[in-house]
Amino acid sequence: MSDRIAAYAAAVVQIARAEGAVDTVLDELGQIASALDDNAQLRDALTDASSSVGRRLTFLETEVLGAASTATRGAVAMLLAAGAADDLAEVATEVARAAAAESGRELAEVRVAVALDEQRREQLRTALEAATGKQLDLQVVVDPDVVGGVRAIIGDTIIDGSVARRLDDIRTRVSA
Repeated sequence: MSDRIAAYAAAVVQIARAEGAVDTVLDELGQIASALDDNAQLRDALTDASSSVGRRLTFLETEVLGAASTATRGAVAMLLAAGAADDLAEVATEVARAAAAESGRELAEVRVAVALDEQRREQLRTALEAATGKQLDLQVVVDPDVVGGVRAIIGDTIIDGSVARRLDDIRTRVSA
């Protein structure tokens, strides 16, 4: 991770703390990063250097941030003004990692095919903690490529229980 990403993440954490909305900002930044990853047109509109920051922010407000908290909108505005829209996903991950570390936990980046309600999210966290022996904070990203199941990255450990991985395994065995 670069010093620049760390500095942006620290600034986002300060904004979130000032608004008393760290958990909300973590969730919303993850959702926004996922939306940018899934939508090339939105990503191009936000990273277009020929467009003013105000215009990009207006576009973002209507497309993605309409329901986002004030703290999240402020954090994203700061990243756009700094020319760091391309770094939003990395900043979101670093913000989640920093928040987890502050509470003595480790970040688990979890990819699922569909959104999880709080009960399922808690069940998943408990299962991953039992599997790793670590206390975890989850950063859940909805990723249709997972197809079903879960793919989790915890530090250097990857736990891939996704249907996509199982299908790849079957393809490999059949073609061998």
